[in-house]
Amino acid sequence: MAQLLSPEQQDLKQSCKGSVYQPGDEGYDNSKWAPNSTKLSKIIVTPEDAEDIAKAIKFARSQGLPVAVRGGGHSTSTASATDGLLIDMRRMTKIRIDEEAKIGYSQSGALMWQVEAETIKYGLAACAGVCSQVSIGGYTLGGGIGHSIGTYGLACDNLVSATIVLANGDIVQASESENPDLLWGLKGGGSNFGVVVELGVKLHPQRPDAYAVSYVYLPTQLEALVTAINEWRTVQKLHETIFFLLSLGPDGKPYIILNGVSNSALEEGEALFRRFLDLGPVNITNAQIPWPEVCNLANAVNAIPRGKVSVGAHIDNFDAPQVQESWNMWFKITEKAPFSFVMYEFYPHKRVAEIPIESAAFAQRQPFITVLCAVLGIDESGDFAPRAWDELLNLKEIVSGSSSKAAQESLGYANYGDPFSTRNETDEYSRNLFGPNYARLQEVKRKYDPDMVFNRWFAIRPAV
Repeated sequence: MAQLLSPEQQDLKQSCKGSVYQPGDEGYDNSKWAPNSTKLSKIIVTPEDAEDIAKAIKFARSQGLPVAVRGGGHSTSTASATDGLLIDMRRMTKIRIDEEAKIGYSQSGALMWQVEAETIKYGLAACAGVCSQVSIGGYTLGGGIGHSIGTYGLACDNLVSATIVLANGDIVQASESENPDLLWGLKGGGSNFGVVVELGVKLHPQRPDAYAVSYVYLPTQLEALVTAINEWRTVQKLHETIFFLLSLGPDGKPYIILNGVSNSALEEGEALFRRFLDLGPVNITNAQIPWPEVCNLANAVNAIPRGKVSVGAHIDNFDAPQVQESWNMWFKITEKAPFSFVMYEFYPHKRVAEIPIESAAFAQRQPFITVLCAVLGIDESGDFAPRAWDELLNLKEIVSGSSSKAAQESLGYANYGDPFSTRNETDEYSRNLFGPNYARLQEVKRKYDPDMVFNRWFAIRPAV
């Protein structure tokens, strides 16, 4: 049953073009991909425009309510959840293309598949992610790695403008000519400065299709496959990516899966990945697919039920003994969480590294291999659930255990940093994440959000 609205809540509801919900209302929806990462929000505002967002922020502050923003809702942390006021961006998905300038303007709730489907109509593409259900807002503001990273770099490095609602309700623009310090902070600084309504991102020429493979191997082929990947890395082209997964198959048995994408014609793609076919996978899938379908290749993960926790790791040593240790730990976890996996992501790093670290808030420009550790399918009523995060962090430690001290101390890719992103009692993790850029970010925070209204994701402390 819906609760009675206070006069202030009634005013908010009547003044917003979008919807305002409280628990018990028809349409109230605080769900996320990971059900364990939700909170029962006192108010959910689903805005239609920037003015709605400004009203929601002002209302929350007047009532002493914490604020969170949900884009695609595709995370395992509570950074996009709150027991206060939740701004739900899932209706704000409009996309417009400036074909001549090659810039795409996307509202921040637009999902990857929507962005890809629209931009390809013009023979263009944004630097989009590998998961169709992630919103362009959170993805870009946290860094943005994906299949285009080798040719065009991080999504945040391709951000040219933003419309953002600040903590005082002001609606401002960020670009090189207007509030450039804010634009700098948004390039990797996440949700620390306000609610981004729309992003302007560079678009790049994109062929209509790409070559994709998915090869499945037996555990006994692990050493040969690791050797082949390390050989391939020495000749990896800028338009090639490979994901190496430890995962259970539909039959419940453990396998190694190699997923690859070559942004090229069929013949080139076949030649580039032939070495992996020659190893004799037990299951073979390869095809030339439309470019917008590339981000849908991981859609099976989006349908995994029950509880989920995940974390990133960075490594600079990839060899069979290290992977075998990770395998052993991962396989034990699957007894309690059967959809769990470890995914090593091999991106060409040249474009990321050549950007000076001080040119954007994003500071993770070391030539590390990105790894995603995911513990999925957790029975939230079972005895494993309370210790799932601990098991996950143990897995992360093993995955990076034979790498350098710098890799081991890394929190992993920012958008994979779920266990750390909301531990904001101090700014220890924010300092780790932003490294030499943290002091400058503190200055930007003091200017645009001195009261730390936006404090859910790797919260930055304002400069004193």
